[in-house]
Parts: sequence; C-alpha cells; structure tokens
Amino acid sequence: MAAESNTIKIGQFSESAVLAVARAKKLDEKYGINWETQRVPSSPAQFESLSSGEIDIAITSPDNVLLYATTDKNPIGRQLQLRILRTIDRGMGLALYTSEDITEASQLRGTTLGVDVPNSGFAFLLFALAQKLGVAREDYELESIGATPKRLSAVETKTVSATILNAETAVQAEQLGLRKWASSIDVSDNYLGTVLTQIDASMNPNTEKFLELWEEATSIILSSSNSELVELLKTDFPKLANPEYVSLLQSEDYGLLRDAKASEEQLSALVQIRSDFGAYAPTKEAIASLVAS
Repeated sequence: MAAESNTIKIGQFSESAVLAVARAKKLDEKYGINWETQRVPSSPAQFESLSSGEIDIAITSPDNVLLYATTDKNPIGRQLQLRILRTIDRGMGLALYTSEDITEASQLRGTTLGVDVPNSGFAFLLFALAQKLGVAREDYELESIGATPKRLSAVETKTVSATILNAETAVQAEQLGLRKWASSIDVSDNYLGTVLTQIDASMNPNTEKFLELWEEATSIILSSSNSELVELLKTDFPKLANPEYVSLLQSEDYGLLRDAKASEEQLSALVQIRSDFGAYAPTKEAIASLVAS
C-alpha cells in the first residue's frame, strides 16, 4: 500500500483533470507525495486491482462502490470493505450518444447499445436515459465494450448504435458529429458521477496528504478562468486543454464538487435507478453505513 512509500497507485478509466492540474502546479512537491496512474479496462478489473493491492485508490462511479461494498453479488463475487474518500464530480457531461444516422430515438429499437459491463452504473444510467426517450429496456440488446474510449470508437464505427460517454470522450463525440440525446441531469439534478474510493483501513499520512492535494487542485480548477486552465494544461496534458472540456469541469450541472462528503441523498438517487430496472439495490441501512464510513 501507499503507506510503504510516497507513491500512491491510482486506477482510473480516463485522465483526471484534478491530477493533471496538481501535477502542473507542482502540488506533488508541495505535499511531498507522488502518484502513478493506470488505465483500467472495466469496473470489475478496477475492483479486482483494488482488492489485490495493485492499486491503492480508485477513481470510479459511486454506483460501483455501492455494488462492491454492500454485496458479494457482483462481477468479482466478493464484498469489499470500501471507504468513499471524497466526491469528485456530477458526471462530467454523462450523456447518451448515438451515431449520426440515428435521427429519431425510436430507431434505437432492435439495435445493440454499448456498455462497459451490463451491471455497471453507466449501464443503468443508459437504461434510464433510453427510457426517458421512450425506448424500453427490452427494445434493445447490450454489448460489453469496456471503458469510455472503446465505447466512443464502437459508436463511431457503428459497432453499436449508442452508448454513455462523458468527460473528454463526450467532447470528442461532439467534435466527431455524434448525436447527444439526454444526460444525467435528465435523471437526477443531484447526480453524483465520480468518487475516490479505497479499501477501508486506517487512514495513513499519504492518503491524508493526497486528499489535501486533491482539495487544493479542485479549488484551483473552480477558481480559475477557462483560458487560464487551458494554458495550464496545454503543455503536458494537451488532450485536456480544450475549452469545452474545461467548461464541463466548471459546470454547475456536471462539474467538480467542492463538498467532499457523499450524501445519502446522492447515493439513494443511484440506488433508485438500479431499483427501477429490477437490479440489486442496497438497503437504506447499507447506504447510511457507507456514508458514515
């Protein structure tokens, strides 16, 4: 674990703007810690890595935390003792995108939609957004594609007709001319998109310092102008140095959260989406316990 050195190992699906800003502002030097990131191909792989100690902290959907922390009826077959370290964002533009030849939502019927894995938070959000568009769950098939860059490619090549995208892949999707149909705020105006989580254990000095670093980097992002952030990111993180992406970061609807604590209300909104589609849903007591931890 990270307590043995000053390096924290982080598993993520896509590049973290918070860590990019922290690196650009040399907060690693200020706080005396370092981190290494690795891309995870799917949520089961991410939580296997967290369980085995291959990574120390996961940047992930809180729906994943609910699934892996409250039951062993999950893709890895084990219940993990997890702690939500802090909230990150409201979804970073999570939305349902289709190929450009889908001009009516009814055209999704009889097609295949792409997900990372069928029981993920992104999958349930996709079900909810499709339903908002009048397309029921039984109207389409699912294909497991993997993380967001792979799903973007699958829609672009028309391997699948639609998927859920966010952050830089959502920006890329719009640049490619893909159609955006509905987003997380159409399901909940208090949607919690991403959190930091770790195996629940005694907090160590490196974790504490990492959270302080994260807090400062978040504050920098939310207090800077769009152009300042683009300039800060463009040398070492050119893919993030995009005005549209920075606008997502700072968006009141989709962007970063100042309040670090996840609430029962936020987690209950995710549980409701699961319940609406007949999936496993944690109890109120389990949610309260997770928030309290």
